[in-house]
Amino acid sequence: MQSPHIHILSSASGSKLELQFRLPAGTPKAVVQINTGTCIPQKIYWKFADYLSRHGYISVTYDMTDADNFSSSVSYADWIKDMDSVMQYLKQSYPDLPLIVVGHSSGGEFVGTLPSYHLADKIIMVASSNGYWKKMDWSVRYFMWLFWKLLVPYSIRKYGYMNNKMLGVSGGFPKNIILELRDFCMRPDCFLPFLRERGIPVQYDKVKVPVIAYHLGDDKIANAAACRYVLDLHINAPRQFISLRARDYDMKSFGHRGFFAAKAEKLLWPEVLKVLEPVVPPL
Repeated sequence: MQSPHIHILSSASGSKLELQFRLPAGTPKAVVQINTGTCIPQKIYWKFADYLSRHGYISVTYDMTDADNFSSSVSYADWIKDMDSVMQYLKQSYPDLPLIVVGHSSGGEFVGTLPSYHLADKIIMVASSNGYWKKMDWSVRYFMWLFWKLLVPYSIRKYGYMNNKMLGVSGGFPKNIILELRDFCMRPDCFLPFLRERGIPVQYDKVKVPVIAYHLGDDKIANAAACRYVLDLHINAPRQFISLRARDYDMKSFGHRGFFAAKAEKLLWPEVLKVLEPVVPPL
């Protein structure tokens, strides 16, 4: 794996972000900003970022403010500022290159709220969905209701944050993030009420560049209808919906993160390169 170039960026959220740049050997085709999903570390995306750099793209990964600091008071509002700050910096640094945003889950859902949304030349969303619990697959729907109504409140009372060890896995979520996410998942319009209540511009309808949504067929959280919901918020953009089945790419399953797994490199990522191109150069 390529050793990245590191840049420390001062975000409008008030924090310092470590941006990891992976540079191609020749003239770059475009810059790709990779936004992580909620509390998913950037290392999950490194193999994908490295693949892009080997195929002519400058790829940039970073962690959202305090995503791994479970005692912090960080909010999705801060992460929206982080995404926007990175976008501004990349456009200032590479003004003559197209800027492509690849957002996983919430990292794709909020691009249409960024003050600098117009700087993107293409937006690619992976498993970005309306997380309303009633829109989820039947097999997880009522577990998620119990998770939000019982497990989350209990964990916050006991630990002060969402401790994933209660579910037998590592990691967790800062208090504000998990409570905001619970609010999203208990409302039919998901994150839209939160944005309006916080005075964050809801401007998906202003996006005019191509928006591509990938749905991962066995992802029980972000199903097809929920992914289409987010795609269709971009009512004035050229839109493309791509539904993937793991078996078509010699993979046992995708889950919520499998698009970025190393096993996807052989068959899936070459198809992703076709979606990245052609990018119309900025005027």
